[in-house]
Amino acid sequence: MTMVGILVLALCLVSASDMGEAEEVMASPISVCTPVFQYFPYCLEFLVGDPNFSTPSRKCCQHVMELNTLAHHGIGPKTICWCIEIMVKGMTPPLLPSKIQDLPHMCNTTLSFPISDSMNCSKVS
Repeated sequence: MTMVGILVLALCLVSASDMGEAEEVMASPISVCTPVFQYFPYCLEFLVGDPNFSTPSRKCCQHVMELNTLAHHGIGPKTICWCIEIMVKGMTPPLLPSKIQDLPHMCNTTLSFPISDSMNCSKVS
């Protein structure tokens, strides 16, 4: 899926979604979620289990570190959570929980934000 395709999908999901507490993200999803929409797609092939991506790419790992920085000193982990949820909700194939667990280890980092296609971002602080 191309970056444009992901953005179009995200906009469609935003308009069709009723996420309640996510209203501040929904008010301007493009501007708030732009860094996530730019960085996170580099990890999608690995996270969905594409056989050509048995390990995350170097770009994916670099971008996870960028998102960690934004979680601590930028838009925050809750917003990153909502942006990822917008991006991957209903995506086929879905993210694989085993790959999500492997990502921080394989990128030699920790995640400062949750990743899932069915998470409750309202519980993220």
